[in-house]
Amino acid sequence: MLMKLAPKKRRNPRNFYISIAATIVLACIGRYFSLSAEREKELQMGKLTDSLAQINSTLPRQVDAITTFDSIELSNANTIYYRYSVDLDIKNLRTQQKAQMEDRVRAGLEQMMCKEKPLLEAMRRFKIHQLHHYEADGRLLFNVEIYPDKLDCTGHKDHADASA
Repeated sequence: MLMKLAPKKRRNPRNFYISIAATIVLACIGRYFSLSAEREKELQMGKLTDSLAQINSTLPRQVDAITTFDSIELSNANTIYYRYSVDLDIKNLRTQQKAQMEDRVRAGLEQMMCKEKPLLEAMRRFKIHQLHHYEADGRLLFNVEIYPDKLDCTGHKDHADASA
């Protein structure tokens, strides 16, 4: 009851203006770092696109006895898309053989990816993943997707560990 009778204390407008100024400064600093990160990503994506174009100029390349590496490109700005042709008669390929082939290819690609630490870190930083597309007789054989955040490299040794 006494509180209601007490005169109201005047608020200092200086504190209000200081809080507005602090908010504006923080917003400007955040925007600056956001723009810097965007520029860095654009620069890195440009370098990646140039590297992929250089690799593409040397294709097709024979990977093994039946697999040819046809193309590589950056798709949707977050997917490195690899395309392979497999010299197999897909009609005579059983489902179990196809699954075993896919498992072997996946294990090999994951092992190779674990050895490429700089690429793996760049893919994590820029949230990029890989899609390996395998075709036989002009039809999809299987796809292998590699997401760096889901990749478990604890069981894989890289070249530095193997040579020691």
